[in-house]
This record gives sequence, C-alpha cells and structure tokens, in this order.
Amino acid sequence: MQSNEHIPLLRVQDLEISFFTYVGEVKAVRKISYDLYPGEVMGIVGESGSGKSVSSYGVMGILPNPGKIVGGRILFDGRDITHLPEKELLKIRGKDISMIFQDPMTSLNPVFTVGNQINEVLIKHTSLTNKERLDRIIELFELVGITQPEKRIQQYPHEFSGGMRQRVMIAMALACNPKLLIADEPTTALDVTIQAQIIALLKELKDKIDMSVIFITHDLGVVADVCDKVAVMYGGSLIEKGNIDDIFYEPKHPYTWGLLRSVPKINADEHERLIPIEGNPVDLINPPKGCAFAPRCEHCMKVCMTKRPPVYAVNKEHEVDCWLTVKEAYEKEKNQ
Repeated sequence: MQSNEHIPLLRVQDLEISFFTYVGEVKAVRKISYDLYPGEVMGIVGESGSGKSVSSYGVMGILPNPGKIVGGRILFDGRDITHLPEKELLKIRGKDISMIFQDPMTSLNPVFTVGNQINEVLIKHTSLTNKERLDRIIELFELVGITQPEKRIQQYPHEFSGGMRQRVMIAMALACNPKLLIADEPTTALDVTIQAQIIALLKELKDKIDMSVIFITHDLGVVADVCDKVAVMYGGSLIEKGNIDDIFYEPKHPYTWGLLRSVPKINADEHERLIPIEGNPVDLINPPKGCAFAPRCEHCMKVCMTKRPPVYAVNKEHEVDCWLTVKEAYEKEKNQ
C-alpha cells in the first residue's frame, strides 16, 4: 500500500549501535540510513547477526545493556527521538510505535490474563473508561481472528497455542492504533501452517489499518508477499535497498544474489541443490576496513578489502554499496 506522502514517517540517518563488552566494542549497526513513508511496508532481510533486530530495538529505544547508540539520528514524525529521556520515550512506545516480538512463547507474562495485559497498554496510553477498554480489547481480538473474545480475554497465555499467542501479541501491538508497527520475525517459532495464517493476517491488517510496517525476517518469500520495499543487511551495514522488483529482479549486490540463490524454487528439478553462501559471518568486534562481505564474495576485488564502497544510486529508489556496481557503471560510461 504505497502512500503519496512526501515526508518520511521514520528517517534513520547514519545510525551506529555498539555493545561495549568485556572483549571489546561490538559494532552491531554500522551507519545505516533509510526512509519509511506513511502506509509503506519495508522488509529488512539478512542472516542472523546482521543487525536487523538491533537496529529496530534502537528505533524503539529498548536496546539491552551494554548496547548504546553511538552515532546518527532517528527522526520519527519529524521529531528527533535518538536520545530522548526514558520518560518521553514511554509516551511514544506502545502508542505511536509498537513492536511484535520474535517469540510469542516468552513475550507474554504467564501470571496475568491476556486481557489484563492488553488492558495495561490501554490504561497507559488512552483515557478510555473501563467499559470502553473492554470493548476495545474484544474488538482487537475479533480483528486478529480470535474467536469467543469475551471468554478468551479471561484466559492465561498457557491456555493459548503458539499461533494464538502471536495473535494476542499482534492485538496488543495494535491496541493504540500505532503509526509504525515493527514486526520482528513474527513467524519464527511457529509451524508452517500457522506461519501462513499469521502472514495472511498481517497482509489483511495492513490494508485495513493505515500504518507503516517494518517487517524483519530472513524469509525472502514472506518479504515478496508482504512488503513494498526491501533493505538487505549484512555485517551491521545496509548493503542494498530498493522496491520489491528492484531486489528480486534486478539485484546488484553479490550478497543479495546469494540470498536469492539459497531460496527453494517451486519449479526446480528434483535433485537441484540449493547454493549456500560460503564462509563465516563478519567479526563485528574487528570489522574489515573495506566491504564487510568481501571475504565471502566470489567477485571480490583488491579495493573491496581496503575501502568501504560508496552508496551507488541505480535509480531513484534502488541503492547498493558495492564496488562491482561502481566498476560496471564506470565501464559502461567509458564505452558510450
């Protein structure tokens, strides 16, 4: 659902996040920038440890110790929220920005009913009466497809299946009609059938509710199904971003090629093997001077090992950080 708005709802500029551990500074997020406009759904993809979740925790202001934002800015709805005091962040978090966490099994408090936990959000951020809050919780349960809501709101998390707990988490995230919803791998702990139901639900909700969504996942199939645009992360850096067609049909970064090659294809031959990306993830305590993907890249050049590539604009929406693209563009220009 694309928007005609020209002012980003969320603008992340050169964001840097580090964890200061006893073995050294772990540079988890290294100067990433992106804009998210009202009504847009952006997928952030990459392998585990690439910085996807940490970057969104930075946006939410919930970085665990010893994590710190060490550079860059986060602008939400025109306001700089990078270093807001916790008291101010509490007014935004849960109301204007909400998050669906990765594991529904551990995200709910086992000693309170699910209705009580959603009610807590409404008490914090709204001035609704007791009756209005109860009606809102029932409305939310119906919205996310939980049957018999009047009965279910009195139950505890252990009385729900994994898929139903995730629906409760989605209902909680939507309670105050947020402007931005961050979904951090919301289907990871669920079986394939329930995954499909949750994805279908999120697609339906994004059309019903006018909000922007950041969808964090390692599943490119989900991204193709749900998102308007994609940001590819590797080694704490955002190495390629563009709309769905750019990334799936005209990818420019060798890492993006590798991700796409490792996805099973429905029309593949019976004995056709998936092609893994060889090598190990980057060491974020001692990240390389050049391109983070260079040690694993089959197209690596000398410059890739010593200098970080510039951001190259393929078109208005499609950007890539890769010396290979710069080289190709230079050669193309020289031959014209």
